[in-house]
Amino acid sequence: MELLAAVSRGLIDLAQVTRVGTFRLPYPPGLQLALDRVVLAGLTRSRPVPGGIPELLSWSREKSPAEWWPLELPDGFLSADARLLHSDSKEITRTCAELASWGPDGVLEQEAVALLAELAEACGTVERFTACRDFLIQQPVILQYNPVKFLSPAVAHTWKLVQELYGAVPDRFQVDGRVYRCSGCSLLARPLAKNASWCEGGCRSSERVLESTHQPEQSRLLPLALRLFLALPGRTEQAVRSGLPARPRLLPRGLGLLELSSTDGTTCVLQVQARQEPVLAALQAAETAAGLAVPFHVVTPHDLAADPGYREAFEGSLPDSSQIRLLSADEFTTPRHATRTACERNDDA
Repeated sequence: MELLAAVSRGLIDLAQVTRVGTFRLPYPPGLQLALDRVVLAGLTRSRPVPGGIPELLSWSREKSPAEWWPLELPDGFLSADARLLHSDSKEITRTCAELASWGPDGVLEQEAVALLAELAEACGTVERFTACRDFLIQQPVILQYNPVKFLSPAVAHTWKLVQELYGAVPDRFQVDGRVYRCSGCSLLARPLAKNASWCEGGCRSSERVLESTHQPEQSRLLPLALRLFLALPGRTEQAVRSGLPARPRLLPRGLGLLELSSTDGTTCVLQVQARQEPVLAALQAAETAAGLAVPFHVVTPHDLAADPGYREAFEGSLPDSSQIRLLSADEFTTPRHATRTACERNDDA
């Protein structure tokens, strides 16, 4: 799996080339080295191998790693329809991002954690950090920077703390001079051929409405790490927080944990995730739970937890005697008894 993660990291490196017109060979060293290792593994096992990086990119779009990977993957390690690159947009998939974050050499989620840690230090207080973190969740892609809005008294202090996290939108996301955003997940989007479209958060096409600006030079966006590992699950997190009978306390560690206390004084911790791959989600949850002394709840958007295969793969990948529970946002916030908190409900759910 480490080699597959290395390929994913190499694809992430390639995606960081923001201006297509400035790209020159050679390819990023990490991607070239990963390809060399894939070829060596395939040749020693008499398996088909990509003839170069262009073919590796093609395989990453068209085939599941289980179909072309020269090394055996554990059964169910990735979902059956997993791809490293989106077949039409050719952009990084959430599977690729999660693989790139796996293991001691992981890069993407770790980048998000480091950026949030720096922001927390600059904020000084949990309250100020919470406000800044919520701003990032709500504004991962700013279609058009409006000085009047962002320098108003209500927003100015927050914007001063977070503005350095935003950068220009890469050229490849411009279509006919426009930059697009999905109204569902608020992440980058792009129209495709035949009235189709793509969005970074993977929203259902029926729920996908594209917003756009014809002034791309005014657009700003967060790094990919913060878009996928903070903003994407953050929308669900904010809905969960608003649906709880008691306000949770943000623990500014990692990507952010929420601490809840029940009426009998017991405590639990939850984290909202939107990870495509349940096995990788379980491995990360186990790592997070190892530093906690209380029950840990992983809360996901409804469509993930409602998939029996997702729940089964997640729970089957947890260590024995784990205190981790997987719940959908609806399951976590729907009250059974108005006087009981979410922790109490879910202890005996």
